[in-house]
Amino acid sequence: MRTTAQIAGTALAVITTALTLTACNDATNNSSSDATSSAAKPATSAAAFPAAGHDAVQCGTGPWGLAVVASTAKGNDFCPTALSVAGAYADQRAKQSSGDIAVTVATIRWVCGERAGNPNPYQECASQNESADRVRLQS
Repeated sequence: MRTTAQIAGTALAVITTALTLTACNDATNNSSSDATSSAAKPATSAAAFPAAGHDAVQCGTGPWGLAVVASTAKGNDFCPTALSVAGAYADQRAKQSSGDIAVTVATIRWVCGERAGNPNPYQECASQNESADRVRLQS
């Protein structure tokens, strides 16, 4: 029982840290979607950003004028992939206004969507392979 409480406490600390790291996001790009997204709340990403053993790599500006930041162990060499993932996500988002979206870049499947931040949501794509790389679009 005590181990369960310790795990829950650690998980809460990780979530709090992840949400705190995204607290500087700006809601100005989200104002037009507020009226249409009131019924569907963004999913919460419980994983720390960057992930353990990863670095947060700034890859430049992506879709919608948002910063593309990658959580990866591959360093700056990962930026072309991160920008491709962000672009593929934006292309599919134009066709589907809500819910998660799966895209494939360089044979890797990514699941992307809006995630709940504190205080503002952000867009994130998570690789579905063993690397656990993630690409975040944020203001």
